Amino acid sequence: MRKSRYGFNLWFYPAIVLLLAIFGQTLLCGLITIFAIAAEKDEWTSRQTMEAFLLSLVNALVSVIIDLFGIITWIPLLGDLLSRILAFCAGVIGLVVLVVAVIGILRASKNEEIRIPIVHGFVNKIFA
Repeated sequence: MRKSRYGFNLWFYPAIVLLLAIFGQTLLCGLITIFAIAAEKDEWTSRQTMEAFLLSLVNALVSVIIDLFGIITWIPLLGDLLSRILAFCAGVIGLVVLVVAVIGILRASKNEEIRIPIVHGFVNKIFA
């Protein structure tokens, strides 16, 4: 296991960002990603923390979009049905983020690529 300049294993940064993504802490994910990129200057760590941060960002974006549809829930009969559908969608997305983040933490702890399905290709284009 490779060690960072500050004594951590290098997989610690993506693992902590993925853990924060589970809890929806997008700002902290961004701060730790910036720190890992600037302080460590290790390409593998930068790529993995960027993938984890983008997972958190996608989760936050979807959450905001679902909240925007919350205005429609004020409609008397349609609102109740739509509210249940939006709550179901938010739950499914939260479950998907949880599963992907746990798998990512396990992969990162083995010094493997996290490989979040859509985000991985985007990060490859950034670091190419």
